[in-house]
This record gives sequence, C-alpha cells and structure tokens, in this order.
Amino acid sequence: MNIAQIEQAILQGIPFSLKMADGDEFQVPHEDFIHVPPKAARRRSHVVVTNLEGVSSFLSLLAITSITFKEDAPA
Repeated sequence: MNIAQIEQAILQGIPFSLKMADGDEFQVPHEDFIHVPPKAARRRSHVVVTNLEGVSSFLSLLAITSITFKEDAPA
C-alpha cells in the first residue's frame, strides 16, 4: 500500500477500512479518524488511525494490505 492510495481514499469522503497483513482491520468512518504525515515530512511510511473509543494505532504502510470502502456508503 502506498500513501497516495490512502490519501485518495480519504479525499473520496466515503467510510473505509484498512486491512492489515495479520488480519486486523481498522475502520475509518470519517477523515477525522486518520492522520497522514504531511507531504513535507521526511518519512511518510505510516498512518495513525483512531477508533471511536479514542484509542490510536500506528499502522505501517508495509503492513496494510488493502482498502475496503463501506458498501452502503453513497457513491
């Protein structure tokens, strides 16, 4: 997975999930639940996803295997 694919998913404004190599899945219901390092950052190798309980997870791009958009979201 690369950072541009995740940025594109965020720009679409549709809830999505990130599936990890170990099978874990992280829900991103809205852009406020994900942080991508700024384009000027030296290293853009991760994202941070926060769940509804306020717990944040640091996700390596190398371990993210897919993006799945919520099926019942408007197109």
